[in-house]
Amino acid sequence: MKASSFSSPLVAGRERSLIPVGMSTILPDAARRIRQLEQTLLAVLARGGYEEIILPMFEYLDVLAPGLESELIEKCYQLVDRTTGRLMLLRPDATAQIARTVAMGMMGEGLPLRLCYRTSVFRYEREHAGRDREIFQVGAELIGVDGVAGDAEVLTLLLECLAQVGLSSFKVAVGHVGFFTALLAKSGLSLEGQKRVEQAAARKDMPLLEELLAREGIPRSTGRVILEVLELCGGPEVLARGRKLVGRDRTLLKPLDRLAQVHERLVSPGQQAVLIDLGEFRGFEYYDGIVFDVFAPGIGAELGGGGRYDHLMGRFGRTAASTGFGLDVDRLFRALDASGVVTPAHSNPSTSAGSKQVAAERRQRRSPV
Repeated sequence: MKASSFSSPLVAGRERSLIPVGMSTILPDAARRIRQLEQTLLAVLARGGYEEIILPMFEYLDVLAPGLESELIEKCYQLVDRTTGRLMLLRPDATAQIARTVAMGMMGEGLPLRLCYRTSVFRYEREHAGRDREIFQVGAELIGVDGVAGDAEVLTLLLECLAQVGLSSFKVAVGHVGFFTALLAKSGLSLEGQKRVEQAAARKDMPLLEELLAREGIPRSTGRVILEVLELCGGPEVLARGRKLVGRDRTLLKPLDRLAQVHERLVSPGQQAVLIDLGEFRGFEYYDGIVFDVFAPGIGAELGGGGRYDHLMGRFGRTAASTGFGLDVDRLFRALDASGVVTPAHSNPSTSAGSKQVAAERRQRRSPV
């Protein structure tokens, strides 16, 4: 099991934790099963032609910052390099690291590249936020393949990963960042207002969204469309409703067409795991196309997700079509344990400091992978 909340007697009136909040010691039984889970995932990725890359634990802030949004930089653990005096970050995001690696020519000039990784990322979270500060991830990045083919390849690979580890009950919600951002751009929101609405939409905070739209003086009819779009999730009927809402506006119809093409490649008879979600809006700014999240019963947050980030590498000096995904190994482990696939019923390997039980429903997540 996980040991995450051992404490010593009170120090200055407060219990003194022996393990930093949000960190865990994974004990042998759970460690063995987690490594087996990771190996299964990496084997699927290897069969798909994805080669493993091992990323550095530390990055220079000034080098990696172009690939990180300001909110994530604020969550980074920072320290000073004793040799150079430069600020360093404890790895906050694997995708940005891979984009930096490829853009700077460390992988050569040839494309496409298919890369995968098994790593940990570190992000500060408030003590009672119910989220880990160290996140174990397995992920894949496809660089140099544009269009529907690239989106479908990565999503198919994700579905294969989930099938091979034995997760039978899950949903993958697929959306398009371009649809919602174009809708907001045409709504009359100020640039600052649009940013705030995007952040609220990523958290699915509907009361705050209503407040922000009213504060910006957005017409009620426009506001109703924005709020309805965020609730549209299902099958092809969602696309039909989306098209009806936006009329003949090609800026808004183009992302819907892309979604339809990707969905057609993924859905087969009897396959109901893939949903179209026009409100799917991942929390990282670098996504600019198809995006997706994975959910499973009993886990109040996404198991992982990803999407297209064609412009991210350009921040490091080289542009290339890119898409990928990451899975939160601990959440996936818990989902499998809850279904009886990996963890015996008498064991509970995923108990950690603070609340590990997230009360939110599927649409009320707060922390993207």
